[in-house]
Amino acid sequence: MPTCTLRQHDNEKWYIHWTEGRRSRRVSTGQKEEAKAQTFLARWILGEQQDATDEGAKFLVSELWQLYYERHVEKNNANVRTADTVWRNLAVHFGAMTLAEVDSAVEDYISLRQDGAIGNSEAAPATIRHELSRLKACFNWCAAPKQKIMRPADVPVFDLPPDSDPRTRWLRTEEIQKLLDAAVEHRKANQYSDGARLSRAERFLWLALETGTRLQAALDLTWDRIDFETGNINFNVPGRKKTKKRRTTVPISAALRPILLRAYAERAGDLVLDNKSLSIWRMVKAIAKRAKVEGVSPHVLRHTAATHMLRNRVPVWQVAGVLGVTVQMIEKIYGHHVPDGLLGAVDSISGGSLEPAE
Repeated sequence: MPTCTLRQHDNEKWYIHWTEGRRSRRVSTGQKEEAKAQTFLARWILGEQQDATDEGAKFLVSELWQLYYERHVEKNNANVRTADTVWRNLAVHFGAMTLAEVDSAVEDYISLRQDGAIGNSEAAPATIRHELSRLKACFNWCAAPKQKIMRPADVPVFDLPPDSDPRTRWLRTEEIQKLLDAAVEHRKANQYSDGARLSRAERFLWLALETGTRLQAALDLTWDRIDFETGNINFNVPGRKKTKKRRTTVPISAALRPILLRAYAERAGDLVLDNKSLSIWRMVKAIAKRAKVEGVSPHVLRHTAATHMLRNRVPVWQVAGVLGVTVQMIEKIYGHHVPDGLLGAVDSISGGSLEPAE
């Protein structure tokens, strides 16, 4: 283990600094008090140099999360924003606890999140399940043989809330048209580029509804990955870390093509949506309010694209290819929209050879 030093940064937090392979490295202790930072350093070195011992059980949850975040999340996740959001809620309740205190605190956390006492609003069971799943992932990573930060026997054991039923909200054709019409009205009313240039929200709505792409993929999209000659959009960023949220190449639909051609002529930079600011979603919510269309979210737009494809009898495997998910996932979430796809199967049971009794 190379020599480590503690240094306090401008944000008042103490960081561990060391050199590895001629490169300077650092990791945050998450502490503003030097004494606590020294304790973190001692435990951090212990995790680096020794096999896991009962010392691991004395770590605070915040210390374990910091190790997990610095060594795993930042290195292996293309977008750490979700992990940051999850930890903001977990930290309020679990941050100052030791492992021994976690088990008995889970039920309280579930109750507090459901009531809105933690977080900005009341949380759905699926949200709480996701947050606690990330906490479990942190503990399991720290207990893995490769890390040896804590013993597997010290990993807290607790049940997760039951998974929610798949969300079924999707926009019907008339709702989509209202949303797009309201987007034009919103642009002109707010005089974006004198009301002539398509707003960021309009471009995103068209992309989401015509390709089923996720918000982050749309924010990352650059013009050089839209090929008007072959008619394809490549949502995968070159060199991007591979994650479960796969990004695919999607054909440009007949409805989307004139929108993209106009947006290309009006482009103000390399990014299709101008920049990666999440303020775009405030614009979309304002448009949905103007259109009087309720329940609009990035997930609902993606869900809408999938639902319309399936209702128009697009094969499940093709829908899975567009969305970048498995066929099993499509069948689980969206299969109820195409029960007539099973007609041939049930018709073959008797082959039409049976006759009703008189």
